Amino acid sequence: MTIRLILIILSILCLSGCVESHVIDDINIISAVGYDKSEEGKVMGTTIIPVYEADKSITNESFSAEATQSKAILRKMQQKSSDPLVNGSIEVVLFGRDKAEEGVIEIVDTLERDPNIGSNIMMAVVDGKAQEILQEQLGNRGTGTYLFNLLENNMTRRELPRSNLHLFLFSYYSKGRDPSLPYIKLEGNKVNIKGMAIFTDDKVTSYVDDSKMFFYKALMENFKNGSYTLEVDQEYATIYSLTLDRKYDIKNTMSNPKVHITVTLEGHIREYSGKRLESKSLRKIEAAFEKLIKDNCETLLNEFKDKGSDPVGIGLMAKTQTRHFDEKKWKEAYKNATFHVNAKVIISETGIVE
Repeated sequence: MTIRLILIILSILCLSGCVESHVIDDINIISAVGYDKSEEGKVMGTTIIPVYEADKSITNESFSAEATQSKAILRKMQQKSSDPLVNGSIEVVLFGRDKAEEGVIEIVDTLERDPNIGSNIMMAVVDGKAQEILQEQLGNRGTGTYLFNLLENNMTRRELPRSNLHLFLFSYYSKGRDPSLPYIKLEGNKVNIKGMAIFTDDKVTSYVDDSKMFFYKALMENFKNGSYTLEVDQEYATIYSLTLDRKYDIKNTMSNPKVHITVTLEGHIREYSGKRLESKSLRKIEAAFEKLIKDNCETLLNEFKDKGSDPVGIGLMAKTQTRHFDEKKWKEAYKNATFHVNAKVIISETGIVE
């Protein structure tokens, strides 16, 4: 029994020696990374390291390097760092516009293969250079955390559709769906979400303006929360606590696809610029909102079709509804697709006190 116990202890000690340990104070933990296209056509990578000051404030230290392939960038950065660079805490990955329009799958593939990087990291396309954002001191908890919270907050509480590394890869490798990522821009000492960058395969081919983001999210997913302000008869109404549900039905998938989409939305009016919100005005608001949803959603779908991209995943839904689905035939048929959106808006509360 004693010999057996000794062997067990020795085995545990041997196994523990296989795990590389790090002392927090002796390493540089990367919180965000950005990739741009350099003037020579190579990949310019930028990373930021949160530095915790004695007064409990957080600043950022940045490293940049240029290489033919993204895999070599970290090695080149390491040559400039006095402590080991560790990428196990990356929260955000940014792509400069030039790089995103050239193609990003080589970089995303590198991220996917790294076991230290989680699949829930946020990604975004920058209007300009990713380096410009990462070299700024943003927020009071470090630039990486600021960017992560900015994107997460707008996904859970506002009109930004959900996206991360896992969802990007799912869309890219799916037969019948293209990826999309938030489109952001540095404005002063803040970052503004301008809309969505739409990919065809791994290249950005178009952009959805922030004024249409609500309708894009309505096509992409069911959601709660959010708000929308619309004008009716020169008066403004803001609808809060939106709950949206959508259903797709696709006919003639392999010839002339007819895509029918039903969007049901329920919300509460909490702000109205008119004197009184009567039943007649309420019906007008519902009808106007229904038309806005129909017109904008159909416009977006036709724009995607004209660009040859399918970020909504019409092809993926057609595949689930069609036996013996043929991807090549679908790509040709998608060019002839027609879209019909039927919207139903229900204002369940108005906040009026009699």
